[in-house]
Amino acid sequence: MADAAIHGHHGEDKQGWFTRWFMSTNHKDIGILYLCTAAVVGLISVLFTVYMRMELMYPGVQFMCAEGARLIPSSAECTPNGHLWNVMITYHGVLMMFFVVIPALFGGFGNYFMPLQIGAPDMAFPRLNNLSYWLFVTGVALGVCSMFAPGGDGQSGSGVGWVLYPPLSTHEAGMSMDLAIFAVHVSGASSILGAINMITTFLNMRAPGMTLFKVPLFSWSIFVTAWLILLSLPVLAGAITMLLTDR
Repeated sequence: MADAAIHGHHGEDKQGWFTRWFMSTNHKDIGILYLCTAAVVGLISVLFTVYMRMELMYPGVQFMCAEGARLIPSSAECTPNGHLWNVMITYHGVLMMFFVVIPALFGGFGNYFMPLQIGAPDMAFPRLNNLSYWLFVTGVALGVCSMFAPGGDGQSGSGVGWVLYPPLSTHEAGMSMDLAIFAVHVSGASSILGAINMITTFLNMRAPGMTLFKVPLFSWSIFVTAWLILLSLPVLAGAITMLLTDR
């Protein structure tokens, strides 16, 4: 009953589906959105890994052919397409790190559980919470566009590796690398806004009597992770900005 009184949103029943899931400031709804979106992106990343493992099942090149990617082995001529292999590795890593692990574990579970554990009615900045989610979705869209944009070797996608190492990333032709940089930029901005929200909520929104020593370890882990994100991602943003200017 106490939880219902604190976290109940009586107006939710009157909201339409679109209003609830696209304009929500409820921390539970936003946490679910983070988890669902990250699950879809994670499935795409896993499919990339499965495709790479399929290629490694047989000697020689069976699937990643310059004549066209295949899903089943064929006796037809197959010229190895090294760029496609590099593209798979690049987007598996970028999507998993920036669009699955951080958003799901930090944005998803953190949004859903931390306010419940510390007795907060919601996040400190509910609208900022909504904005950080949609920045995350924008980053996903840019990442997907990067896969199909012109890249190196006259093919689609960027094949520089998920850590975006120069000089490969500074010299690869096409817009694919640029879109990948923008995708990481927007994802980083989303995580920074989320980290500010988590820190403020943890410090200022605890229920009366909920001292720091009584806060569950999960909420402490979110708080510490938020500080790590807040300190590290601006450095990453500066590095990839210099990478973009080098291009």
